[in-house]
Amino acid sequence: MESGSRLRLPEGFDRDLRLLLFSMSARRISMGFLGVVRAIYFYLLGFSEVEVGLLLSLATAVSAVHHIVFGFLSDRYGRKPFLVLGGVFSTLRMVIFAVSSDFWMLALGQGIGAMGEGAGAGQPVVSGYIADKTDVRDRAPVFSTLAVSNALAATGGALLAGLPKYFEVSLGVDMVAAHQLLFWVGALGGLVSILTILPARDVKPVRVEKGEEPPGLGRGRSWGVIARFSLVRATSGLGWSFIESLLSLYFYIRFGVAGEVLGPVYAAARFMSVFSYVLVPTAVDRFGDIPTIVASRFASAVLTVAFSLSSSFPLAVVLLVAFRIVMMFSMPIRQTFATGIVDPEETATAIGVSNFARMGARTLAPTAAGYMFEAISLTMPFLVGSALIVANGVLFWAFFKPGKQGPETVSRAKG
Repeated sequence: MESGSRLRLPEGFDRDLRLLLFSMSARRISMGFLGVVRAIYFYLLGFSEVEVGLLLSLATAVSAVHHIVFGFLSDRYGRKPFLVLGGVFSTLRMVIFAVSSDFWMLALGQGIGAMGEGAGAGQPVVSGYIADKTDVRDRAPVFSTLAVSNALAATGGALLAGLPKYFEVSLGVDMVAAHQLLFWVGALGGLVSILTILPARDVKPVRVEKGEEPPGLGRGRSWGVIARFSLVRATSGLGWSFIESLLSLYFYIRFGVAGEVLGPVYAAARFMSVFSYVLVPTAVDRFGDIPTIVASRFASAVLTVAFSLSSSFPLAVVLLVAFRIVMMFSMPIRQTFATGIVDPEETATAIGVSNFARMGARTLAPTAAGYMFEAISLTMPFLVGSALIVANGVLFWAFFKPGKQGPETVSRAKG
C-alpha cells in the first residue's frame, strides 16, 4: 500500500498530508458548484444585481479577517484546530442555504461560510501546515499535487452544478427548491471533510515546539517583504474579483444559461488546468517563477478583454476556458513562492496578512460589479479587472524580479 502511494504522490507526502489532501478535496467539491450556482441562485430569489454583489462582498470581507486571524493564531497554537473549524463553518453555510431564502439569513450563511473557505493550498493555515510538514525542496511538488487534486475535485463539483435542473425535472420542484437540495449535498461534503482531517497529527511551529514565544505583531517579523507581497496580492484580488465574482450571473443575463450549461464549462476549464500544472516545473526551470507569473497575468488580461467583447456564446465559452486555465496555471507557482519569502514559523502569518490585503481589496468588487451591471454595462467589470491584473503583473516584476528581492527573500526563496 505504501509503495503504491509513493507511485501516486511525490516525495514529501506523509499520512497527514494525504489526509489533508482528501479533506481539502471534499470541501473543494462543494466550492466547485458553489462558485457556479451561488450568484444565479441569489438572483433567482429575486435579489437585484447590487444585492447579489452585497451578499458576495460580505463573504469576502469576513474572509479577509478570517485569513489574518486564523493565520496568526495557527502560527502560535498549531494548524489542526483551524483546519477543523474551517470544515465546520463551511458545512454550516450549506445548511443555512438549504433551509432559508431570507436575505439576512443568507448574509449570515455567507459570513459563517467565509471562515470555512480555507480549502486551498494558498490559504494561510494550509500553507503553514505544508511548510511545517515538508522541507523547502519538497514543497513545489506538494503544492502542485494539491493543485491537481483541488482541480479534479472542483471539476467534479462544477459538474454537480447541473443537479438543480435534474431535481427540477425528476422531482417536480421549482428551481429554488432544486438548488436547496444541492446545498444539502454540499453539507454532506463538508461533514466528510471534517471527519477526514480529524485523525491528522498537528505539527507545532518551530518556536512553539522549543518553548519560545513566537514573534508578535511588531519586531521579529519580515514586514518589508510581507508589505510588498501584500500590495501585490491586493491588486490581484481586486482584479480577479471584478472578473470572477459575477461571472456566472453575466452568462445568465447575457446568454440565458445557468448551472446545467455553466457547470460542464467550469468543469472543463478545471480539468484542463490539471494538464497545465504538469508544465509548471518546466516553465519555472526555464524562465523562473516571477517571469512565469508575470507572463500569465498579461495573458489573462488579454483573454479577459477578448471575452468581454465577444457577443458569440461559443466564442465566449472558449475564451472563458482559456482564461481560467491561464489564471490557474500560476497558482501553485505563487503559492510555493509565498512559503519561501519568510521563515517557516512566519509562513501562516505572512500568507494571512497578504490574503487579508487580497480579500480586503476583493470586498469592493462584487458590489461595484453589480452596480456596473445595472447602471453602466455588462462588460465594464471585466475591463476594470483586466487593467488591475496588468498592474499586478507590473508590481510582481517591480518588487520580486530576479536580482531585485531583498537579501532575506533571495536566501529563503532558494531554501
